[in-house]
Amino acid sequence: MVAKIIKRLWLPAILMVFLSVVGSASSQQTTLTLEDSISTAMKNSLSVKSAEEKVKSAEQKVNEARSAMMPSASITGSYTYLGKTDTSSFSSLLGGGTGSSGAPAKISEDSTPGINPFAGLLSSITIPKDNYNVGLAIQQPLWTWGKITNAYKQSKLALDAEKQAFENVKQQVTFDTTKAFYSVLLTDQLARVTEMAVDQVQAHVKIAQDLVNAGMATDFDLLRAKVQWANIKSQLIKMQNMSKLAKDGFKNTIGISLDADINLKGEFIYKPLELNLDNLLKSAMSNRPELKQLEIQEKVGEKIVSLAKAGNKPNLAFIYNYAYKSNADGLGDVFSQDKYKWNNSWNMTFALRFPLFDGFATKARVKQAKSAVNQIKIGKEQLTNGITLDVRYSFMSFQEAKELLKVQEETVQQAQESLRIANLRYKNGMITSVELMDAELAFTQSQTNFSNALNDYVIAIAKLEKATASKLN
Repeated sequence: MVAKIIKRLWLPAILMVFLSVVGSASSQQTTLTLEDSISTAMKNSLSVKSAEEKVKSAEQKVNEARSAMMPSASITGSYTYLGKTDTSSFSSLLGGGTGSSGAPAKISEDSTPGINPFAGLLSSITIPKDNYNVGLAIQQPLWTWGKITNAYKQSKLALDAEKQAFENVKQQVTFDTTKAFYSVLLTDQLARVTEMAVDQVQAHVKIAQDLVNAGMATDFDLLRAKVQWANIKSQLIKMQNMSKLAKDGFKNTIGISLDADINLKGEFIYKPLELNLDNLLKSAMSNRPELKQLEIQEKVGEKIVSLAKAGNKPNLAFIYNYAYKSNADGLGDVFSQDKYKWNNSWNMTFALRFPLFDGFATKARVKQAKSAVNQIKIGKEQLTNGITLDVRYSFMSFQEAKELLKVQEETVQQAQESLRIANLRYKNGMITSVELMDAELAFTQSQTNFSNALNDYVIAIAKLEKATASKLN
């Protein structure tokens, strides 16, 4: 009996253990570094996928433009039924004839003696009603005044432009991911600083309680300490919520589920850099994909001008046709070689087209294309000015963050020492609780400012790297 009960309980127990193991494995926390985050964002970003598809589309346009250089071949077939046909007669001494449609005519001899004085000399022609045609046509452009070659070069340049646009999208995704990654680290750091402040003020409350018990402080001092403790706890709740929001924003940036359990592995690292503005500007002008894209688009515009100029120029093409014709009475007799014979024919054509007047349409297209090129040049100048401003702004932000970081580092050290002394003096009754709270607030504020300054410094470097499209060591 006991064995049966154990057996009944054993299987469900094993099942529950198995399900708990599977559940814990499925909810396992994922740890991401900055590199992992950028890689994930590249895989999931819709903007990256869209830019990648545009590159693929441009590649196929190159193939399409290349196909215009190659010969085109087509098979044609037709069936024509003549609803009404004429029958004509002529002397058989003149030989056979053909119908008005160009198809071989069916001939019947009128040999009734005594009725027609020309019996045996006249023949009648009947135009066939059924006409079957099968043919092969080949066409090869020989000279198009550069239209085909310029169209091909234009498509290749357009592909290069899309690749630069793709690179620009990837750089933007990298920057956005970096910013979101460090935003999570910053809010986590500020939450830890606030937790330390809560612990510090809680210790202050305990000291105040001990001093009140010893008669060395008043209830007012204890009440002020408790109010400060309540205020700092409120700040901690807000900071913890900000940390959760920052993490959700990060998940959205890299394209993963908001319910995913992740942990970011990273830290703020101070990298001392000595940068030169002129060198940064040169790097930006050489590397920014947006500027490269406009430069390529300017070349595309020049090809379009060449295409427009060729609009009223002569074209030469080679055309070859090979055809079979049959005049069977029915579809079933088409392949009957005994009754109806297929007739073959072929021809070659060199077709020259020389436009004489198009109502000045080509002239108008050329002016439109030149205007488009000028617009690109103006846009490139505007972009150059914008890039210069972007680099200068990012450089000044970097310089500011660098100086502030040095100041805040010294401030943290001073505030920490000041708080240590204040705690000792308060325990000995040498200062009031107000003075101690001021020291605690100053220390917390200095840590917060230092964390913000370090984040600003790291993000300033990331902005400079995006502005110059280069890696800063």
